[in-house]
Amino acid sequence: MKEERKRSLDRRDFLKVAVAGAATAVSGTVTGGATTPESIAGNELAWMPGWQLTGRIARKELSPVEVVASFLRRIDRLDPLIHAYITVDYEGALEQARNAEKAIMSGARLGPLHGLPVSIKDLYDTRGLRTTQGSAAFADTVPDRDEILVERLRRAGAIIIGKTHTPEFATFPRTKTFLAGECRNPWNLNRITGASSGGSGAAVAAGMTAFSIGSDGGGSTRIPACFNGVFGFHPSAGRIPMRAPRSVQMASAGPMTLHVRDAANLIQVMSGSDPRDPSAIECASPSFLEDLDKGVEGYKIAWSPDLGRIPIVDRRVVDKIEAGTKRFAEAGAHVDSPDLYFPDEAAWEVFMVLNETSMHRGSRLLELTRAQQAKLTPPTRAMLERVRTSPLPGAEDEVRALEKRAEVQAWVDAIFARYDLICTPVLGLTAPPVPDGEWQQPYSDPYYAGHISTCYTYFANILGLPAASVPCGFVDGLPAGMQIVGPRFADTRVMRAAQSFARIQPWMEKHPEI
Repeated sequence: MKEERKRSLDRRDFLKVAVAGAATAVSGTVTGGATTPESIAGNELAWMPGWQLTGRIARKELSPVEVVASFLRRIDRLDPLIHAYITVDYEGALEQARNAEKAIMSGARLGPLHGLPVSIKDLYDTRGLRTTQGSAAFADTVPDRDEILVERLRRAGAIIIGKTHTPEFATFPRTKTFLAGECRNPWNLNRITGASSGGSGAAVAAGMTAFSIGSDGGGSTRIPACFNGVFGFHPSAGRIPMRAPRSVQMASAGPMTLHVRDAANLIQVMSGSDPRDPSAIECASPSFLEDLDKGVEGYKIAWSPDLGRIPIVDRRVVDKIEAGTKRFAEAGAHVDSPDLYFPDEAAWEVFMVLNETSMHRGSRLLELTRAQQAKLTPPTRAMLERVRTSPLPGAEDEVRALEKRAEVQAWVDAIFARYDLICTPVLGLTAPPVPDGEWQQPYSDPYYAGHISTCYTYFANILGLPAASVPCGFVDGLPAGMQIVGPRFADTRVMRAAQSFARIQPWMEKHPEI
């Protein structure tokens, strides 16, 4: 306990020095009507859109050091309550900020994210900054290279401020590990944040990062975005390349932001082919920013409250999202409510076969030493036992899964032959309470529990479709989320719809009181 208290005091002392350094940097190097840390409230910087921050930094109205120090102070104040971070890079972030300021003063060409602090889900390698995958077994792992998306963010001028909390190997529906206290929802600290990008969602919602990068293998960006009241985007499969060529296998990185424009900027930076990932999309990336404000006039949108299969747990949540979806008519879209009977059995079989194959072939679980296995959480130990005792899906299973996937593809193709977009809830409920049981499943409805809460979201992953979670109002003070899904490669269409909704029903000025 004494050691923990000493670390906390050391961190506060370090931040005092950092704040003083920021004040010196601003007064000493930034000219032309510069502001000082005292003249800008921390809250103002926390909620300022990233695209506005970069503009003010480029015009020398704000120092990158000032911006980063402000976010570090906020993390130091709030993260002991929320536990959104596994690692905060206090020294490294400030060093990056000082280098960003030198680049401005030298007249260097600035990238589109220059000086902006971004957090990275702790699944992605960050050179020189530990990457744990949410596991105590890798608590001391410090990569010597960046993931491709991290390389691109750095090249664009972003400052990596820390690694956000994720359940061990992204496999548990609560953002809870042995490395940090359970991640709590900023809107109500007695509620969960969702998983597996729960730390990223909470960090953005609480203003502890300008934006964050999550990942989504079945809904892991969209579900925490929904529960935390932020925007989350899952791009088309292969849009963002990875060092391990797995872009076509359901999971993709994606931005979590308060503002759709910031997400579009991030996707633009991270997208594009790379020879290290032969599964990445080879054609040139579309212009996300150029198309963003073109609106949805003339679009045909299919709304479904339950995809014909999913139990409605809280009718108030679904009604709230339906009312929001119908507001697209104000922007000139046509909203219809066709019968979309989702082939759930076929789709779930595909999802499970792909996951089982990934666990056997791509998981690090079977490579863990006995000492590392002893550090695993109970849910991961149970998963390891399943991997050991269950057979690897054979060729026959995989062929059958491909046939089932074709069935699901035919279902969605028939919808997109008539409609431009599909809208559903992200979930038909708000964030559940943190359970009393230490490692208890948080979803009481058996359908939600059986589908790991991904019941509305996972079909976009098995088909590689772009999909977004858009804040759509509140029920009992907790956020609800609308899902927008488009055809493969129609990422800009989904983004345009999200931006259009942000103008019709803005969410960006509503923040949790913490």
